[in-house]
Amino acid sequence: MAMYGREHRARNPVPVSTAGPGMRGHGGTIINVITGVIFFGLLALGVLWVIKMWGQAGQQYTTAMIDTKYKASDVACQMNLRAIAQNLQMYAISNEGLPGSHQELVNFSGNSRLFRCPDPNGGEYLYVPPTGGDTSGSTVLVYESKPVHRGRGNVLFANGQVATLTPEEMKQALAATSARRR
Repeated sequence: MAMYGREHRARNPVPVSTAGPGMRGHGGTIINVITGVIFFGLLALGVLWVIKMWGQAGQQYTTAMIDTKYKASDVACQMNLRAIAQNLQMYAISNEGLPGSHQELVNFSGNSRLFRCPDPNGGEYLYVPPTGGDTSGSTVLVYESKPVHRGRGNVLFANGQVATLTPEEMKQALAATSARRR
C-alpha cells in the first residue's frame, strides 16, 4: 500500500539544492539582462526627450523675450512720435502755425531726448517743416533717420497718424511730401 501524508514525506524528503545563490541555472540571468537593458534604454530615452523638450521650451522663451524687447522698442518709439505730435499741436495753437525748423521744435518741447529713437541702434528723428499750410494726412512731419525696427522706420504724418514703413515706403512718402511743397 502506498504511503501518503506525513510518513511518506518523512521517508522521502523534498530534495534541497546544494548549490549556492550564485550557482543557480543561467536561464533567468539572460532574461534579467535583457529586461535591464530595455528598462535603462527606455529611461535614457525618456531623459533625452525631457532634455530636448526643455531645450525647445527655452528656445521658445528666448525668442518670445527677444520679440517682446523689439515690440517694446517699437512702442516706445511710437510713443515718442505721439508726444512730438502733441507738442506740434500745442505749438500750432500757441503760435498759429507749425515750427519753422527742427531746432525751434526741440526748444519748444524742452526735451531733446524725445527726438531720438529709444532703440540702442536708433537715430535722431528728423522734422520736416511744412510750407504753405501743407498739412494733408499723407504729409510727413517727423521720421526716423534709421530704419531700426526690424528693417522699418516710424513716421509721424501731419494728421497725427504714426506708421511703421519700410525704407522704400519711407522714400515714397518723403518724395510725395517734397513734391507737394513745390
